[in-house]
Amino acid sequence: MPKDNTAKKIKGCIAENIAICHFQLKGYYVFKACQTNGPIDIITVDPTNFRVRLYDVKTRRYRRDGSPINSVPRTKKGDIRIIYVEGDQVIEPKPRRKRSKNTEVSKTSSDE
Repeated sequence: MPKDNTAKKIKGCIAENIAICHFQLKGYYVFKACQTNGPIDIITVDPTNFRVRLYDVKTRRYRRDGSPINSVPRTKKGDIRIIYVEGDQVIEPKPRRKRSKNTEVSKTSSDE
């Protein structure tokens, strides 16, 4: 018998709406994604510089010992940020720095 995910979907919708209100109170233009299964839940635009940011909204979950479970993005492409909603609080973790493919420093003729 399939599991009823209605409560899980409702929890996700509530988390998205809390995140939308969070960004609107900060003065951002906020757009909600039309698809329900895509990697982007919310699109925000900063009205001062028109910077666009893409967000994947996650509900904060905890293990039995009380430590948080961190979610990974559904896609590694693009600049999609994860934000966590815990109760009525929105937690925006700092984005990780991307590693450079070329970590070695190349020698120039002046180094020799």
